[in-house]
Amino acid sequence: MRLRRRARALQPWLFVAPFLLAFAGLFLGPAGYAFWLSFTRYRGFGVARWVGLDNYRFVLGYDAFWEMLGNTLFYWVAHAVPMMALALLLAVLVQRQAIGWTRSFKTLVFLPQMLASVATALLFQNIFGTHYGLVDRVLGFDTPWLTDPALSRWTVVFVLIWRGTGYWFIVFLAGLTTIPPEVDEAAAIDGATGWQRLVRITLPLLRPTMLFAVLVDAIVTLRLFNEPNVLLGKAGTLAPASAAPLLNLVVEQMHSGQFGAAAATGWLLFVLIAALTFAMFRVMRERAAA
Repeated sequence: MRLRRRARALQPWLFVAPFLLAFAGLFLGPAGYAFWLSFTRYRGFGVARWVGLDNYRFVLGYDAFWEMLGNTLFYWVAHAVPMMALALLLAVLVQRQAIGWTRSFKTLVFLPQMLASVATALLFQNIFGTHYGLVDRVLGFDTPWLTDPALSRWTVVFVLIWRGTGYWFIVFLAGLTTIPPEVDEAAAIDGATGWQRLVRITLPLLRPTMLFAVLVDAIVTLRLFNEPNVLLGKAGTLAPASAAPLLNLVVEQMHSGQFGAAAATGWLLFVLIAALTFAMFRVMRERAAA
């Protein structure tokens, strides 16, 4: 009986053991090694020399770090607001059956999400290319969409909106299904307009889904790499510093043999994501308590 009880107690752990082993070997181990490496000076060979907080001081005092961090935050803010608004609008229209052929419409909206990020960037490289791009041919003049620093970042923003709207459209549509239809019907019977029901009923009840969407999109955007580099890079090079995301600095530091500084940059990015996650969860908890 004791052996049977022990076997039953071990059964759940046997099911989760593959995940735990993979998580420890592929995430916790490398993360712990990178954390130790961030306090050393290591060029990829030889002995790592302990330097304390020198790598963090170097990264925080490096102008390129703040420039690329600013680019990353710009990509997040500039694309998140219109993308979330558009995804929410489409979800509300479908949920209220204001759009016909809903199955085909859902497929068309979600289709860009099925493309790989690299393939999407290559596609829009041909669309916005100077001289040969589809946009310039339609407009009839040459515009440096991918080379002008004032325009190149907005091109990346457009690509992020085009690719991400379908995903959050599905998420918002799923969130709308959790709202009891009786609440909306009762408000309509009481004389509330469609706009009033949206602002005073739908959006407040959808707030947890919206906060979740903002949080996840922020985490994904802070780790942005493929779109700006494939879209704006030339001949296998990375995007210029004026449009480069923060992960470019990690790659450049590793190429130059500054593995300690690269680890420090990665951990600073982790701290930023963790702080943002903590702030979002705190807002969600306060909203739920209210």
